[in-house]
Amino acid sequence: MSLCINPVCPTPNHPNNEQNRFCQSCGSHLELLGRYRVTCLLSDKTGFSKVYEAYEQDTPKILKILKEDLSGNARAVELFQQEVTVLEQLNHPGIPKEDSYFQYQTRHGLVLHCIAMEKIDGYNLVQWLEQNHPISEDQAVAWLKQLVEILDLVHGKQYLHRDIKPSNIMIRSPLGKDWGELVLIDFGTATEIDRTDPDQLSNGDGMTALMSSGYSAPEQMNGQAVPQSDFFALGRTFIFLLTGHHPLDMYDVQQNVLHWQNHAIDISPLLLNLIDWLTAADIKKRPANAQEILQRLEHIEEGKKFCSDEDSTPAVAPGSPRVEEPLAEVEDLEPISLLSEQEPENSIPPASVVEDQLTETTPENLNLVIDLNTEELSPPIPKTLSSPHKEPEEVPLLKFFTGLLMILGLLSIVALAMRNSKFIVNSNYGQSPEKRGKIDYFSYQEGRDSQGRRAEFNIAVLSLEYKWLLGSNFQIKYNDEIISIDLLKLNLEQEGIQKIMDEPREIISVGTVACKGNIAVQQRMALERSKQIQFLVKKLFINTPSVKGYRILNLGQFQRSNCQANQDLTTYQRSIIIIGVKNKSAGVILDEALRDRLEKKPFADFKLEDYSLGTAENFRTIPSNLLQFR
Repeated sequence: MSLCINPVCPTPNHPNNEQNRFCQSCGSHLELLGRYRVTCLLSDKTGFSKVYEAYEQDTPKILKILKEDLSGNARAVELFQQEVTVLEQLNHPGIPKEDSYFQYQTRHGLVLHCIAMEKIDGYNLVQWLEQNHPISEDQAVAWLKQLVEILDLVHGKQYLHRDIKPSNIMIRSPLGKDWGELVLIDFGTATEIDRTDPDQLSNGDGMTALMSSGYSAPEQMNGQAVPQSDFFALGRTFIFLLTGHHPLDMYDVQQNVLHWQNHAIDISPLLLNLIDWLTAADIKKRPANAQEILQRLEHIEEGKKFCSDEDSTPAVAPGSPRVEEPLAEVEDLEPISLLSEQEPENSIPPASVVEDQLTETTPENLNLVIDLNTEELSPPIPKTLSSPHKEPEEVPLLKFFTGLLMILGLLSIVALAMRNSKFIVNSNYGQSPEKRGKIDYFSYQEGRDSQGRRAEFNIAVLSLEYKWLLGSNFQIKYNDEIISIDLLKLNLEQEGIQKIMDEPREIISVGTVACKGNIAVQQRMALERSKQIQFLVKKLFINTPSVKGYRILNLGQFQRSNCQANQDLTTYQRSIIIIGVKNKSAGVILDEALRDRLEKKPFADFKLEDYSLGTAENFRTIPSNLLQFR
C-alpha cells in the first residue's frame, strides 16, 4: 500500500496508489525524494509532527512530518530541524540514526518539512510493561546504566533531551541478552544546554508545552531546563517501571509527597535512594552529571555481588579475619529530602496563600504539576523467617459446598441491597441515568427561557468513580487512586464520550466544591475546577464538528446544613459533570433555559438550591475564552 501525505488529499489511501508514482486521488508524488514510499500513519497525536512508516526499497523507516498548520511557524520549524542537527552528532546504538531531512511539495503547492530516520523494531516501555510485571532491581540497574550512558553522550554534546518518559524509550527486538537493548527516541524537543529561551511554546501558535505531566521536572515547567531536568525525568520513568503506576497516581496532594516506595517490591534501599536522588525537588540535590550516576550504579552492583559471594561462602573458621560488607556507598549517598526541609515555596501553603493563588491561576499553568517532594526513606524492614510448612487439614466435600453456597447467598443479598440503595427513587428524584459504560448519561431535555424560546440540554456525569480530590482543583480521585486530568482524558476517550454526548452544539463544564471552608475561597476553587474540566473537554472534542462553543458554569459550594466535607449527601456531589446544548431557538437566553431544565427536570437527586451560586441571581454560564488545545 502507498499512502499519500498531502493533508488535503480526499483519498490518501486510494487503492490504485500501490502501482503508481502519483496519487490517484490528488496527483501528488508518492515516491518522496525518489526513495521513500509511505505505507501507514503511526501517530498524529504528538506535539507538532505526524509520524508515518515508510519504506526505502525493503528497509522500513520512520518518517516525521511537521504538521501543516505549523509550516509557517518559524520556531516550530527551527525545533523540527534541530532534531536533525542533534541526531547527526549522536552516534550510538541507543539513539535512532537520522537518514535525511527534506522538504516535500504537494500537488497543491503546500511545502511539508520531513525527516526520515531509522525505524526501531520493538516496543516502547509503556507497551512493554502492559505485557510484563514491574521490573526487578537487576533489570533496573542494567537499564539505568544504558540510559545514563546515552544521556552522558547527549549532555556531552551540549544538548538536553527534555522529554524522557517511558513512551519515548524503546526496547529492540529480539531482546537478546542482558535484559535487551534500549533506545531513546523523539529528540524533537531537544535543545542546546546554554540556550536561554523558554522551554514553553505559545499555545496561541498551536504549539504544546514542552513537558510531560508526571515526568517533567518542576524547573522545566517554569521554562528553565538544565541537565538535571533529564535526570529527574529519568528517575520518574523508573518509578513507573519499578511500581507499574504512573507517578501522579501515587502523588498525595494534601501532603505534597510522592508515595512510591511502598509500591516497589524487593528493591534495596540503595536503589530506592538513588531514584530519590534523581528526582529531588531541589536541582542542587540531584546528580551533577551522568558519571556520578554511573558510579552509584557500580556501587550498587558491587554491593549485590558482595552479598551474593557472602551467601555462597562457607562459614568462616574460628580465628579467621572477618570480611564486613562495605558501607561507604551508603554513607556517600545524598540525604533524602524531607517535606519539612524544603524551601518555603515548595511546601503546602496556608489557606490564606491558597486563596491568593486561586485568583492568580492562568490557563497556562492549570495542568502543571506542582513541585513534588520525595518521600522519606523508611528503614528496611527485616525479613521474618517463614513458619514451617503445614499440610492443610482435610475439609469434607459436603461441608465445603455447604459453606460455598452460604457465602454465595450472602453475597447476592449484599449485592441486591447495594443496587437498590444506589438510587432511591422518591418524589424528589429527577431524571434517571442511562449507563453508558462507566458514564451516567441523562438524555436531552427541553428548557425554556422567560419568553418561551427553547434549547435542549443533556448531562454526562463522567463516572461515579471519578470524584474531585478534596482540596484540589487539578486531581481526581478514582476509587482509591489519584489520577491527573490527562489520565482521565485517556479513560474517557476509551469510553467513547464524544459519541455519548450526541452531537452537542456547545458544551458546559460544571464546577462545584465541598461544603467546608471559607465560601469565597471555595467558590474560586469551584471556578478553577470548571476551567480544568473545560481544558479537558476542549482536548476531547477538538475534532467533533458539531461543537462550536464552550461555556463554564460555576455552582460554587455545596451548602446543606448537615453536610460533611468527606461525606457525600447526594449521588453526584463531587462528581465531574458536563452539559451538552443543541437545538437552540433564535435569541434564546441560554442561562434561563438551562435553569428551567435543571429545575423542572433535574438529574437524579441534584438540586440547584444545594449550591451557593445556584440561586436565580447568581446562576450564569460564562462563554469560554480559554485557549484551544491542539
